[in-house]
Amino acid sequence: MYNLGDQTYLKQPKFMSLETVTVFSERLKSYCKNAGIDYVQLVFHGGEPLLLSKEYFKTCINIFRETSPEIEFGFTIQTNGVTMDKEWYDLFKANGVKIGISIDGPKAYHDAFRVFHNGKGSYNQVAEAVKLGRENGLMGILMVMNTNIPTREFYQELKELNVGSLNLLLPDGHYDKLPDGFDAERFGEDDYTPYADWLIELFIIWKRDKNRPAIRFFETLIEMIAGEENVGNQAFGKKKNGVAVIETDGGIEVVDSLRACYEGITRNNLNIHKNEIEELFEDDIFEVYYNAHDMVCEQCLNCPVYDFCGGGFLGSRYANDNGFDNPTIYCKDIIRILSFIQNDILDSLPIEVTAKMEADKLSYSELIEEIKKPSLIGIESDVKQKLISFKQPAILCT
Repeated sequence: MYNLGDQTYLKQPKFMSLETVTVFSERLKSYCKNAGIDYVQLVFHGGEPLLLSKEYFKTCINIFRETSPEIEFGFTIQTNGVTMDKEWYDLFKANGVKIGISIDGPKAYHDAFRVFHNGKGSYNQVAEAVKLGRENGLMGILMVMNTNIPTREFYQELKELNVGSLNLLLPDGHYDKLPDGFDAERFGEDDYTPYADWLIELFIIWKRDKNRPAIRFFETLIEMIAGEENVGNQAFGKKKNGVAVIETDGGIEVVDSLRACYEGITRNNLNIHKNEIEELFEDDIFEVYYNAHDMVCEQCLNCPVYDFCGGGFLGSRYANDNGFDNPTIYCKDIIRILSFIQNDILDSLPIEVTAKMEADKLSYSELIEEIKKPSLIGIESDVKQKLISFKQPAILCT
């Protein structure tokens, strides 16, 4: 997100002061009391959070727990792992903090993206941190999909690192800034689904492995297909997007990955030093994000798999000329991978079990034709207006 559409982070402090942490903890206590909330997940994110000291984290955690002893906190930290050592693991384990490490695949691929200021790659340090985490409380690794990595090589890397859990993400991007995995000339063709093709190859390898790691991307889709309730996330399903960000200066904002859309999209005048957290619900972009799986374009409303997809992640629906009034750029990929997994599950189960699931096989080509048909369900005018309100004016070059 720092390299796509927004540079406003350069105007704020690199680190959050303990004063800001304290004010935030007080605002959070008030918000939870008014909303009847007794559990909160707090994620230390960045940039890179481990640029701060161990004492800083101990103090932060104590501030939250002492301010609100009635609240159950789930603390998580997401780090690049470069400085992660036994002392850090011991600190987080002692304070009940779950640890996630970001990695970008095998060495050659990781080192192409994650480099030090001297130009050298960081894979060796990160791999050592992951290996050290096996016995020291590593929750899992987070990785953005890179379709240039052969799936067998990718999976072998997971096995060699002995990864227990993988959170696999689709790359940030939108219609005017497609991720590298898309060929712009082929984008939009009915049979062009590079991310689904890669995921299907990976799914087949993963399913055949009796000692496979948890891959949350696949497990979420399987749970939804199986009819599990209250399943979903920012990219799938119909749940509310209940994530907010507190910036280093105390700014209260929508999820930061939306910055990939354009400069300043997440910015507002809210700050925990002068505002209550609930005022974020009055922010236009937060309203659309929070309700993103209900506030979708007309094509999504009429799509047969809308209940599974939920329109996809809001940021991947963006286009300069009409804001968020679009299906996700991954629309066809999602339809294909969803169809494949559902059909694979149905082929694997006894007939009496599939009958109880009330699920039928899906045809990718038929679903694609279905979404091309005239809409039977119309989008509400106020929803459409809110979606297109974020479009950017055209820039004329002379």
